[in-house]
Amino acid sequence: MTSRAFVAIALAGLTIACTTPEPAAPPFVPPTLTLVPAPELRISSPVGSDCNRPSFWVGDTFYQIVSNQHAWRSNGARDAASAQQFTLARFADDHPTFAWDTTRKWYVHDINTSEGPTNTPMRWIESVYRRPSTGALYGLYHTEEGPYVRCGAPFERPYLSVPHIGLAKSTDNGQSWRNLGLILSDGSFPIHCDLPIRFFAGGVGDPSMAVGPDSVYAYIAFTDYSGANPATQGIQLARIPLQDLDAPLHADGRSKAVRWHNGEWRGPGLQGTSSPRVGQSWTPTPIGQATPILPPLRSWQQADGGGFWGPSLSWNTEINAFVLLLNNVSGARVFDAEGNYVTYLPSMTAPAPVPRMPVRLQDLPNAPAASWYAQALGDPSIKGTSAFTGQDARLFLGDRSNVLLHFSR
Repeated sequence: MTSRAFVAIALAGLTIACTTPEPAAPPFVPPTLTLVPAPELRISSPVGSDCNRPSFWVGDTFYQIVSNQHAWRSNGARDAASAQQFTLARFADDHPTFAWDTTRKWYVHDINTSEGPTNTPMRWIESVYRRPSTGALYGLYHTEEGPYVRCGAPFERPYLSVPHIGLAKSTDNGQSWRNLGLILSDGSFPIHCDLPIRFFAGGVGDPSMAVGPDSVYAYIAFTDYSGANPATQGIQLARIPLQDLDAPLHADGRSKAVRWHNGEWRGPGLQGTSSPRVGQSWTPTPIGQATPILPPLRSWQQADGGGFWGPSLSWNTEINAFVLLLNNVSGARVFDAEGNYVTYLPSMTAPAPVPRMPVRLQDLPNAPAASWYAQALGDPSIKGTSAFTGQDARLFLGDRSNVLLHFSR
């Protein structure tokens, strides 16, 4: 062996001997959460608040979107406390006759109206992301196959449907939208009025997305109501690369959004079998290819089943983690508001809620009564939104807020 070879081997050994593994990150410790009373805020719109209410900033102007079957955008203000007017937002594929009837205070000529129904679908815009480089706005919408199946006595339900989740784009700050297609779906299900659940015969809905500091993916939390197996229902997660938001579907119809499934981001976004009612087709694939982070104890398709639903996801700068707010029902038939809950997602590499059992807000001092649509709104001082929060954030239940969420270590 030459002296040069000996030196090379010795140096290699020295390098190996001196290399130590990176220390493991300390386990995430949930913050101390305090509910602080605050002056009441109420967001008034012509249609109330029938889902999560996304918000965004354009410079120093704050915008909100409310939806009840269709979306309305505010005219912009200094912050959420300022009075705002809302106007009906339009999709490019809406029927020309679709409109708001100012006399009846409701819509005319959409897919669900009895007077001259059209092919204009119902789309609740429930979450948005604004691309900093272009100002383009991307909206996740919840849509329901129409027309509704209306159920009379003895079933005592206003309607049954099957929800899906789609993506749309706006270049005028949310006043008009171009539909980019469904990205999360479990396909179609037969709808019968004797089903035990109050609203949904299956499907996925009520999405909320947020972007972390890596600015690589949009992470989406949503609810899955499909099938009979509770192990594949409940609160699920999906992600889609931000670079794919303009074209979220592959040429063969597959979604570029993938679900968390068996320890990997690999579950198809579009599952099940489509039908003409859906308005979009893809290669049939079995449902259940997703691992929920919070499954129900009993199936959503049982009268006493169900659990957490309608998540609201935000990135929180104070705790360096995602905050997940949730609604909970005591039964799928009544679909009541048993409580509102919070947990945290410190990592999306292997997402798992911490604590595993979310904390019930109504068990904390100063909590408001339980209601639908728990959502945080970040403080104006950090240009906070429904998807970006900090140490203090407004807690909205529906269209009103009278407490702050205060996160501390």
